[in-house]
Amino acid sequence: MAKRVEGRSDRLLECAKAEFLEMGFQEASLRVIAAKADTSTGAIYTRFQDKEGLFHALVDDTANCLLDWFEKGQRAFANQPSETQKKDVFTYKPDLWEELVNYIYDHWDVFRLLVRCADNSCYDEMLNRMIDIEVNYTYKFLESTGNKALANGALTPMLVHMLSNAFYSGLFETVRHQMSKEDAMTYVRQLRRFFVCGWADLLESKPL
Repeated sequence: MAKRVEGRSDRLLECAKAEFLEMGFQEASLRVIAAKADTSTGAIYTRFQDKEGLFHALVDDTANCLLDWFEKGQRAFANQPSETQKKDVFTYKPDLWEELVNYIYDHWDVFRLLVRCADNSCYDEMLNRMIDIEVNYTYKFLESTGNKALANGALTPMLVHMLSNAFYSGLFETVRHQMSKEDAMTYVRQLRRFFVCGWADLLESKPL
């Protein structure tokens, strides 16, 4: 059995990242990646199975860390007393979104891969998991605080989902449009301000 060359996997990942960023997922060539890494496509198949596995190796850890951090923040808020949740729902950890932007820009190439260079299944999976977490904890908040917006029709399950989708899809537009970090910070503050106003109105539980 042939022995694996030390450092070969790291070199393949380095070359793969450059190829995916330049060509996108569909047009990226495993032969080009292998050649730039001074190896054969067989080395890719041995280590990563296929192109999709190679791409996942580049993005999964960063995406999963983001999701873990996001759920931890939601859980911490949900563990607050109901009166505290009701009082602080729009002011809890005001630096949370700046932390999120910092994380994206600290891992800029990975998020460029996810948002701009993937076949979108990786990005969709990450985004959908984020939305599911948000929706789940929105329901927990409504139940904990006794809010009647769902019961009286001011909110519907579809609207909760669509609003969460709109916010987090909008958040990652910072990557799609390759904003500077400074512009992204301003944009996310504006985006959050817009959604806070809308959510505040809906949570008053006044049906249309």
